[in-house]
Amino acid sequence: MIREISVRLGAITVRYTGELPEWKENSLVRRFLTADRAPDVTVNLTPTDRIDPPEGRLLWETREQLVSRTENGTAHYHRGIWDDAPFFARLTRRDASPERLEVHFVPEHLLHRNSDSMLLGWVEMERLFHERQQALFHAAWVMREGKALLFSGACGVGKSTQAELWHTYRGARIINGDKTCLSFHNGGLTAFGTPFCGSSRYCEDGVAPVRAIVMLEQAPTDTIRRLSLKEAVRALASQMPCQKWLADDVAAVLEYAELAARRVPVYLLSCTKEESAVDLLDQTLKEEESYAGTTHF
Repeated sequence: MIREISVRLGAITVRYTGELPEWKENSLVRRFLTADRAPDVTVNLTPTDRIDPPEGRLLWETREQLVSRTENGTAHYHRGIWDDAPFFARLTRRDASPERLEVHFVPEHLLHRNSDSMLLGWVEMERLFHERQQALFHAAWVMREGKALLFSGACGVGKSTQAELWHTYRGARIINGDKTCLSFHNGGLTAFGTPFCGSSRYCEDGVAPVRAIVMLEQAPTDTIRRLSLKEAVRALASQMPCQKWLADDVAAVLEYAELAARRVPVYLLSCTKEESAVDLLDQTLKEEESYAGTTHF
């Protein structure tokens, strides 16, 4: 069906035109539709019977993706190469017009796929963010009194659990349980909700200035300490996905990790799954703000 939609992702708006896939009942993209903002990026979607093989120099290859680049500055991202299956989608991106992307796809291969993954995952969202002073960050976050508190760490460490504890014991609103968009505009650090929530059921459209970032590790007792700049940069960068085959994309992650670490406190919380973890973090935030002469979180 030929149509057009605009999706707000962090501080940018992506417009999709062409033959869009049918909405699934559980689509998360619907929550981020916008009609009052001019697009920063336009993605044209075109169905096809088959996807042409890669052209140019091979840059990257995994079980699910192949990236190539031609001498004229055109990059192709092919999807669907596992087990020698035919490609089912290709993203084309040209250096001369990075604000316009083209996606060709084979419709029959979408029957058993989530339409959200086509709209979001196939356009290399990390790259779009980095080019516009934003970064995707693997973190759950809650909003309380107009500020964002982010919980990050390795998969399964308990990010959404800590968010739920803050909801239960402090009345915080859970915006997302897995991924956050961080914006570095105007010298600040702002958290945005995203349509990416992993296995978490939490996915809301929200925006708030970041109060603190909390790196998590599980422990039998609750302890907390503020990370040094070097420790914080390493920890934050490890949770910011990027296109590893592009040197400037890797450099952007390191730059944004350092900016975040300089703009807000980053803590390591070794914690249980009890109210005591909330009490310890809450008290730490209040003490720091009291010392700095600011309003309590």
